[in-house]
Amino acid sequence: MGQSRRLSHDPYKLSRLDISRKELVRHESSYKEATSQEYYRKLKHPGSEWILLFYDLAWTATFAALAQNGKFIEPMEVLSYFAFFAAVLWLWASQTLYSIHFYTNDWFHFTSIFLQLFIFGMLAATTKGYDITAYISHTPGSDELNPDVSQLTGADELKMFADEKTDLLSARMIALTFALTRFLHLVQYLRACYYARWGKGYQHRKNQAAETWGTFIHDFVHPQLYAIVIGLIFSNMILFAVVGIVFSDFGTTVLGSSLKVGLWVGGFLLEILSHIWHPILLHMHESRPKREVHPLPVGEVDLSKRLDTITTIILGEANAGRAIAVNVVSAAFIIWFIAYIYFEGPTSGSNPKGEGVRRMLWMVFYLPLLASIFLLLVGIKNQFVITTFLSTVKRSTHGFREVLIEANFPKNITNTSLWESKSGVKNFLFARGIIWADEYKNLRNSMTTAEEWPVNFDAWLARLSLTMVLKSTNNDDIPDAAQTLIDKYYQADKATIAQDSKIQDPRESMYYQILTELLKGSLDGVRYILVFAAVILLSLGLQSLIHSCPSDRYQWGVIMCRLLMGLVLALLLLLNLGKYQEYFVLASETRQRAGVFQWLEVFWVLPTIAIAYGVQFIIEVCLTFFGKLSTRKPAAPQQPTAINLPYQSEPVQNDDNSEGKV
Repeated sequence: MGQSRRLSHDPYKLSRLDISRKELVRHESSYKEATSQEYYRKLKHPGSEWILLFYDLAWTATFAALAQNGKFIEPMEVLSYFAFFAAVLWLWASQTLYSIHFYTNDWFHFTSIFLQLFIFGMLAATTKGYDITAYISHTPGSDELNPDVSQLTGADELKMFADEKTDLLSARMIALTFALTRFLHLVQYLRACYYARWGKGYQHRKNQAAETWGTFIHDFVHPQLYAIVIGLIFSNMILFAVVGIVFSDFGTTVLGSSLKVGLWVGGFLLEILSHIWHPILLHMHESRPKREVHPLPVGEVDLSKRLDTITTIILGEANAGRAIAVNVVSAAFIIWFIAYIYFEGPTSGSNPKGEGVRRMLWMVFYLPLLASIFLLLVGIKNQFVITTFLSTVKRSTHGFREVLIEANFPKNITNTSLWESKSGVKNFLFARGIIWADEYKNLRNSMTTAEEWPVNFDAWLARLSLTMVLKSTNNDDIPDAAQTLIDKYYQADKATIAQDSKIQDPRESMYYQILTELLKGSLDGVRYILVFAAVILLSLGLQSLIHSCPSDRYQWGVIMCRLLMGLVLALLLLLNLGKYQEYFVLASETRQRAGVFQWLEVFWVLPTIAIAYGVQFIIEVCLTFFGKLSTRKPAAPQQPTAINLPYQSEPVQNDDNSEGKV
């Protein structure tokens, strides 16, 4: 039988034990606990957990959909995603902070959370990526701001038109989502204020204290509730102003786009400030009362468990994809180690004491933690792609030549039936999505004279090598600059291509210029993947320190090791230093490249991160073991005292016939 719901429950209504029945339970041992302040803070009708779980899943879908549509290989793409993630994380955090105190099992919350699920679902379905610098530093679909349309080709105009439409749709949906969720959140808090003043719980509190204006402001409606409501009122005004901007032509101007981003930042910062305003004032004036007269109610929503849930969901978003076996194994270990370090840490599964600044600071560090976890997983996915790309480049040049040599090339090259049946060559190209029979015909057609044969063969081999590389690349991921070079390369005559293949310096070769453009964004991602790996450990270490003071030297050891390992990973960013900042250089200059390129060339990026997390995992396991072992040591025997003696029904006589003692 389903659980019945009322339209709305009073969160201030006294919990389980009614005041009129106090006298009936005074004999119970649990009476002191039952009548304590903490008991009466508990909600009488706490909300269902499954609704919040669906809320978490819908919230995760918003940034997961954005991540699937974004590449996150350029620094500005990462910045845009981080800004989006921070805003959406605050939507989740503010709703969770509300649910801790006021989430009751009624149709009001069922409907309000369902509406937020619908809004998040629409955002996930329509948002195909968003750039916060659009119309500020460049026009969508172009690297320039307001480019000259007369200088663009028809294809470029079409692409810019599509990108502008996508950006406009994303901006409008994001603006509507922010504004509507904030409006629903304001309604939720106004309802809480109403019950604080006119609910059934208010009638009991009214009998306990005289209702002066000061009492009404400070006691009956908690001052933190006032601060949050005021913050939400102003943030609603700001965010709905942004809606007006993005739905007008003003939103596509430099001033309008800059104002839009600034108002978003200001609106959310105002909300955050409203949550910590009252705790900060109490802390500054050192006037926190030992017992608040009418504190906020507390439900069954556990903040730590909610954060654990979304962290688990984010870790579950990791999708291995394709790569060499070492990278797949390394990625699996990285994800597993992160999960262990997070869920088995010194303060895992518990909330920090109090509801003030400490809790807010503890939650703030979830922003860099969760964003870094997700961006690290995206970086791992990009690492798979770049590993496959570099492997294909190597195999398409040197590897294909070796296959031809093994097939006795060019002996009997004019024998069509013989060469079309060469299984080694055919299978090599099949594995790369190319039909050998077609390529063999192209080679035969280029056979004119003996003098032209070497040139035509070199041109055929170079073009085929580039084709194999492009087959391993998604066409949508090819930058415009690279596509221009590719078109130029295929249109060049055979002599030019053959000459290009003989150039010693890759920086002067058109072939390697194409590869450099294809790798450009991915190489930037490799440079900074260590930042996310380091921030995860640093955030976890700082969170543990903020949560509470470590109870023993083993907890101190775990926290300090996390911070030190995070710093070690951050120091590996020095691998970006080097004389040459290009991946393709002369053979004599490879040792002078930035260390990150040599690191990438041997496919040791993910194994290095996995080893670092593995070492941290082993350290934490050992420290946890020794910590538990120290608590099992038997206590030193104590001399028995009179109070330790068991009860005797008869006096115990000693040797001196002294009086027995009970």
